[in-house]
Amino acid sequence: MTFEELALSLGVEKPVPLKEGYYPVPESRKEELCSLEMIDSMQEKYNIFAEYYEAVREGFIAIEKDPQRKAYLDSVSLFLKDATYEEAIPIRCPEPENTPATNMLPVLIHLPSFEKTYEELISRGFSHEDAVKDLSVLNIYIREQERYRTKIVGISSFISFWLYRFTKLQILYFGKAGINFHMIPADYNSPYVLRNKNSGKIVTVFGNNLPIHKSGIPLRSAGATDEEGSFIASFKETENEYIGHRSDQRYVSRTAEAFSKAEWELIVSPGDDIITLHIFWDSNLTPEAVQEALDEGVEKCKLCYPDKDFKAIRCSSWLMSPDINEILGENSKLSRFSSRFIRFPIVAGGKLVHGYVFPNQKCPPEDYVATTTLQKGVKKLLLEGKYIYETAGIIPLK
Repeated sequence: MTFEELALSLGVEKPVPLKEGYYPVPESRKEELCSLEMIDSMQEKYNIFAEYYEAVREGFIAIEKDPQRKAYLDSVSLFLKDATYEEAIPIRCPEPENTPATNMLPVLIHLPSFEKTYEELISRGFSHEDAVKDLSVLNIYIREQERYRTKIVGISSFISFWLYRFTKLQILYFGKAGINFHMIPADYNSPYVLRNKNSGKIVTVFGNNLPIHKSGIPLRSAGATDEEGSFIASFKETENEYIGHRSDQRYVSRTAEAFSKAEWELIVSPGDDIITLHIFWDSNLTPEAVQEALDEGVEKCKLCYPDKDFKAIRCSSWLMSPDINEILGENSKLSRFSSRFIRFPIVAGGKLVHGYVFPNQKCPPEDYVATTTLQKGVKKLLLEGKYIYETAGIIPLK
């Protein structure tokens, strides 16, 4: 049986072959594989599983009784330990079927990598305590899956895929406020950010030939897919000016505007190194916790990647939508969080709000059970046929 045949037999769609030397696992590397001893050791050293420790052990014991699943675990976990992020991306796990073995396989494939991640963080100057905080994201994801997603004790294939970013140090988690720090370049569709040299005012200006719907919303957003009347947002720099399409938190202007270099400076461009934030379900978004998290997170990102010149913090989420501010009021925790950012529109499906505001309600919006102020306000807008778009925002670091 080839590795692809093994993966297919377990329900993995479109499996990819592993490099030679991983399936079957060479005898010389079997000591590196996930085992009960590894699980016990990681729990003792890092408390990485916390309240799910026994469930993780139960899952591994169940996998040991399934030769095919155990072979998949061994080969994939060893490959992921050695792989670069780009090499890891194609690897997927079977979806959980609410059994100990299937629920925990997407967790266990990461354990050899997490040991290596800890060592890498220590080598980059992290303390034992901070490195352990980073590893604790595994427990956070298991808890999130159980409470808010599918109620299983384990993680989904998608979350397992997301963990590659942590094991390969593209994302850091410090346990402050429940915020992840993702170190990536600003994408092609990001705006240019200009700052007024006198007042300090910051504006976002779109370009890069981004198509904009006639309404001013980025084309291909929900409800904004028809191309009639759309326009292209372009940006150019001359000797004396920056010229582009200014945006507010909802719309991009159809008319290009010139910004004099005597008055304005360009501080963030597409392709610049930035730190993107990801927010957990039960994050502590009080102003004090957020500020502490941002201060620590930026410091640790610079420690982890001293060669990068981070220009800004960015967050893209449904909770950044100005509609959320209007529903909750400007003094709510969510509103005070999003108001830290200079916000701008992005291509948005308008769907994420459903799963986060109405978790585990698998029904049409008219049947949503709405008890909180947020749920009632969101349901009202949805029933009016409106979209609550995911919105982005940026905080310059210099």
